[in-house]
Amino acid sequence: MLRTITKRTQAVVKEGDPPPQPAGKTLKRLFAYLRPYRRWMLGTISVYMMCVIIASFYPFIDRILIDDYITVGRVGSDFLTLVIVAAILHAINFTGFGVRSLSIVRISQSLLFDLRSQLFHHVESLSFKFHESWPVGKTMSRFLSDVSTLNDFLTNQIASVFHDATSAVIVTILMFIIDPGLALIALVTLPVLFGAAVYLRPRIHKGWESVRENNTRFNIFLAENIAGMRVIQAFVREQVNFGQFRKANDTLVTSWIDVINLAVRLGPIVEVTRAAGLAAVLYAASYQIGASSKLTVGTLVAFTSYINALWGPISTFTNVYLVLQATLASAEKVFDLLDAQPSVMDRPGARELPRVNGELTLDHIHFSYDGSRQVLHDVNLHIAPGQLIALVGQTGSGKTTIASLVNRFYDVTDGRLLIDGIDVRDVTQRSLHKQIAVVLQEPFIFTDTILNNIRYGRPDATLEEAIEAAKMANCHDFIAKLPDGYETLAHERGSQFSGGQRQLLSIARAILADTPILVLDEATSAVDTQTEMLIQEALERLMKGRTSIVIAHRLSTIRKADQIVVLKDGRIVETGNHESLVSKPDGYYARLCRAQMTGEH
Repeated sequence: MLRTITKRTQAVVKEGDPPPQPAGKTLKRLFAYLRPYRRWMLGTISVYMMCVIIASFYPFIDRILIDDYITVGRVGSDFLTLVIVAAILHAINFTGFGVRSLSIVRISQSLLFDLRSQLFHHVESLSFKFHESWPVGKTMSRFLSDVSTLNDFLTNQIASVFHDATSAVIVTILMFIIDPGLALIALVTLPVLFGAAVYLRPRIHKGWESVRENNTRFNIFLAENIAGMRVIQAFVREQVNFGQFRKANDTLVTSWIDVINLAVRLGPIVEVTRAAGLAAVLYAASYQIGASSKLTVGTLVAFTSYINALWGPISTFTNVYLVLQATLASAEKVFDLLDAQPSVMDRPGARELPRVNGELTLDHIHFSYDGSRQVLHDVNLHIAPGQLIALVGQTGSGKTTIASLVNRFYDVTDGRLLIDGIDVRDVTQRSLHKQIAVVLQEPFIFTDTILNNIRYGRPDATLEEAIEAAKMANCHDFIAKLPDGYETLAHERGSQFSGGQRQLLSIARAILADTPILVLDEATSAVDTQTEMLIQEALERLMKGRTSIVIAHRLSTIRKADQIVVLKDGRIVETGNHESLVSKPDGYYARLCRAQMTGEH
């Protein structure tokens, strides 16, 4: 079972992913996010560099204190002056540390806001085809772990690079000023470190790719299992799914351990090369101190301090190098999402659709989801303004597809769909969607107040307008009994309400939206008789004077439809009202009615 899930999630993770971009191109695109904050970032980096320069004076002061005062036993006013100068420098450095830390936090949070906002705005613009193929867990990974990785690199890591690069340059210059020969000896082990980094780079990058993919699969698995917990418990799958969770969790942890094992190899190499360089310097210095007085104890102390100061940035560079590999892996995933294009787009010059009367025409429509298998075949249908049309047929007959095309969640493969004689592809999607309200079979209630859920399609509606819509939808009475009334906060998906109550709230939402066209999935399934009557009354008020397309599952609920459209295998096989269709004993609709009545009994 887990193997099947893993293969499916691997396909989801890999499907449509473009080949990796060159690292330079990816980084160039990533650095573009810093442009709005470049002055702020430059100011922060300047503080970093000031602190580096100040810190570079510490060994020089130590050298003077040792050679000119401590070793000769001379302690006077000049000695105290140097001590005070050192204390002042430390105070300035400490203050600079606080300033730069606060500045980086502000830049970091602003950048995080920008990245998440861009991602969310882009995800909202993507068509249904994308959202049906990308699991929620995969999208969440981009918003949480991947974006956080990019944000850390663009702020903390970049600032650290400038800090450590400046420190390395200054320290190296000072080492050559003090003693060029010792400086060359100290640096002789650096090629070994660079060689190790070059060798480990592709392996570490591949390791981070594995971590990201396993993390995405884990999030997909977790999101599905949490959302489907009722099914899991109903089928007593807790132990089986827990075993699958342990395996998925173990795979993720193992991939982390593997990449960390590669990463930590650089740490000992850094320390070994530092120790080797320091030992070589001390060995060479012992001969110089013994043979000549040019190299003093204070100078040697300062020099060894600079060696340690140099390897500090080198150690940081190796950490940044590791972070860079993780960043490139995350950036590729985030840019993959940002580069995804909606399958339905506004045409150049698309105009705003004014409020329509609600006339719908499906003109020789063909449609395929994948470009190979046709779902609709030459569908022709005319709906007059204000008519109630019921779409009837077995599962897979094309009912939901027609409703989706009316909303232009997909574009027709061939033919035209007209509203008031206007092709829906010639108007903006936003203006089209404002003309159509949708009531789903499974209503979606957001984690917000009841009031805001009702006025979801009209955020500017007044409380009085929302209450009037709730009364028309037969849900005002139960709302009024809630502790905070219309200000009651709905739990996730409205879990504290019954299915019937959630449906009534969604009907109130549609009533308040006041659109000329309605698309209704069967809204009375799986509710008790009394609630069904309330929903039917609310729907009749909602549909009055509006063009309504009802996806009918229970045929007994569509007897009053002006026109019943019977679909089979993506084709219209019958049209008419209930009486005319049931009068055809050999008709497809009549057979459906008899089969459903037999099933009900």
